[in-house]
Parts: sequence; C-alpha cells; structure tokens
Amino acid sequence: MTAPVGRREANKQATRAALRTAAQRLFDERGFEQATVRDIARAAGVTERTFYRYFDGKEGLMAEEYLTWLDRLRAAIVARPATEPPLAAVQRAMVLLSQQAAAERVLAPLWLFSGGPQMRTLRRFEPRPMLRLESVISTAIMARLRTQPPADHAAAGSGLAPAGPGDDFRTRVLGRVCVAALRSAVIQYRELRAAGAVAPDDVERLLDEAFDIIRDYAVAESGSPGAGVSR
Repeated sequence: MTAPVGRREANKQATRAALRTAAQRLFDERGFEQATVRDIARAAGVTERTFYRYFDGKEGLMAEEYLTWLDRLRAAIVARPATEPPLAAVQRAMVLLSQQAAAERVLAPLWLFSGGPQMRTLRRFEPRPMLRLESVISTAIMARLRTQPPADHAAAGSGLAPAGPGDDFRTRVLGRVCVAALRSAVIQYRELRAAGAVAPDDVERLLDEAFDIIRDYAVAESGSPGAGVSR
C-alpha cells in the first residue's frame, strides 16, 4: 500500500514542478499577461483541467512562486557565514539563488520586482509583497545578529553589535535598502534586455554592482565633514 501512494505523490510533485517551470519560462518569454493557462498547461504536457488541480489560475501560481522564493531567500541569508556583514550576506544569498535557478534551468521570479501588471496581480493574492520581502530580509538579518557573538561582529567589520532591544529599526532599514538594490538591478536588467544587450550572468553582475554602489556611497558619506551630524 505504501509504494503506490509514494509514486502518486511523486507524480504530483513532478507535475507541479513541470507547471511551475513552464510558467516561469513563458512569463519571461512572453510576459505575464500574454502567457495563458492553456499555454502553460500545453508546455508542461498536461491539460488545463490538470493545471487547476494544482493552482488557482496563473495568479495563484505566481503567488506561490513568490512565497517559495521568499522562503529560500530567508534560509540562504541565515546560512551565510557568520563573519559576513549584513549587506554582503543578503547580496550573496540573492546571487546564490539566481545561480541555482540558472543551474536548475528555471527562472527566479525576478520579473516580479520590475513592476508592471504582474506585480498588480500579485497584490491581489499577496498584499504588499514588497513589504513582505523587506520583512523577510530584516527578519533574516535579525536572526543572524542574535546568533553571532560579539567577536564575530567585530571581525566582520559590520558596525553592528549583537541584536538587542530596539534593533527592529536598523534591521528594517537594511531590509529596505536591500530591496532597493534588488529592484534597481532587475529594472536595469529588463532595460538592457529590451535593448538586446544582456549576457547570461547580467542579473548577478547587476546585483553586485547595485550593492557596491550602496557600500561606496556609505563609505564616502562616513568620511565627509557632515557625516553623522543630526539636523
């Protein structure tokens, strides 16, 4: 009795994965609005009826894809080496997920972050998705701070002490900064792609560049005469 159940569950997982992969590819190639449920089902080798057994339309599929990506991002940030400063940990976690998606021949849901109809649709299933992303990053940074001893913070040169009371604000600021870097990289990638000037690793390169810009300006501001002066 156990073996048939196991095979049935494996088949379900394979079908779900095939639908997600087909949807990711079609959303990227045609755009969210132009890719239909029929197109996705046909690309996955199943019927439309089968599609609706797994997802509440392509909008539901998109929302699930986003939530899955958030879970993976959270885990990847927390798993980064303890000596990495927060921005570096988030940056390298994002790059790692992008590289893993490329290796698995699927697309990370980066098309969500460049705005447009897909983001408006996502909001109907997942209210305030950008705030949720900020929260995920902030929570992951806080988890890192709570588990790192003071010596690790000093070694990392992060300028952050171990987490304590009142640290929500600074982790939220970092979360918002990281989201801005991600969105900037994705929007730039979309613009380059529209102009026919992209390379396979441009997403990772642009992520690195966006975070480097933030760090460069932070260093420049910290050395300026007015740095740290409140109004």
